[in-house]
Amino acid sequence: YKGACKLKKILIALAVVAAVAAAAIFFASSNEVKREFFAMDTFVSAKVKGFAAKDAAGGVSTLVRELDSKQLSRYTSGSEISRINSEAETVLSDEMRDYITELLEVGKMSGGKFDIALGAVSDLWSFNDSPRVPSTDELTEALSRSGSGKLSLSGNTLTRADGCIVDLGSAGKGIALDKVKSYLSDKKISSAVVSVGGSVLLYGKGSFNVGVRDPWGEAGRSVMTVKLGAGCVSTSGSYERCFEQGGKRYHHILDPDTGLPVENGLVSVTVISDSGLLSDALSTACFVLGAEGGAKLAAKYGCEAIFITEDKKVICTDGIKPNVTVLADGYTVVE
Repeated sequence: YKGACKLKKILIALAVVAAVAAAAIFFASSNEVKREFFAMDTFVSAKVKGFAAKDAAGGVSTLVRELDSKQLSRYTSGSEISRINSEAETVLSDEMRDYITELLEVGKMSGGKFDIALGAVSDLWSFNDSPRVPSTDELTEALSRSGSGKLSLSGNTLTRADGCIVDLGSAGKGIALDKVKSYLSDKKISSAVVSVGGSVLLYGKGSFNVGVRDPWGEAGRSVMTVKLGAGCVSTSGSYERCFEQGGKRYHHILDPDTGLPVENGLVSVTVISDSGLLSDALSTACFVLGAEGGAKLAAKYGCEAIFITEDKKVICTDGIKPNVTVLADGYTVVE
């Protein structure tokens, strides 16, 4: 009897230890780790939840920085894009081949209103440095060296016409989201919200409330919230990089046909997609196309879109409209 009691006490003690250990594991798995840093010329925030959240958050930081420095940055010597712009013919990595193939297709689907070969034109405006309005002659010359027609992709080999400059800035942040999503899946993370500038990854089960920035408000102020499941959300706005000269305001979203900032009454476009690359690229393409053409393009890719106009009208594609809640005064959702 005494032996049985002693055994019972031992078993109870072991059960308590196991319960405490299980509770510790549960607590650790429910912890959220936040990491903030600067990369890809923008602010990056990663909120990661799960058993390996601390390691995963650090891994996100490393991954985004390496993606930029090794592949996407035009200004980092030795990056893949840097090599593309310095060589007439470049053998691409499989990843870069896939990025460029998909982005060239977006260009075709948009009727040329999205173009990754517009670097020569955007450089004239110097939005990241000392912005200025280029002359008509400068724009004409740069446009003659620009456009996806100056690129030819055969297998993994990209041929580039002399003077043409490839720039993946209009999709790079979305590409980063796709890389992060794959990484988090491998790390068995339960949920995460990762923002790279205006592009956000929603990872995990359940729903998320995402704020869309007020184009006329301070950074961090939302004009609306959108209830979403897992996926990617990207916003392109005329407020992001802009300057005034001669009493006129100029922004960084350029029309590939003219080389000038788009003037079609829009100030912001948000696109929701399963793909980060598509959400980012389409937010730009849809902005250039305008609300009507942009909505049609988004539909071709099975994506949802939200357009904000200069007169504070909110135009939503049908699939997302029920999930939108406007917060700021003066905005009207178009029925």
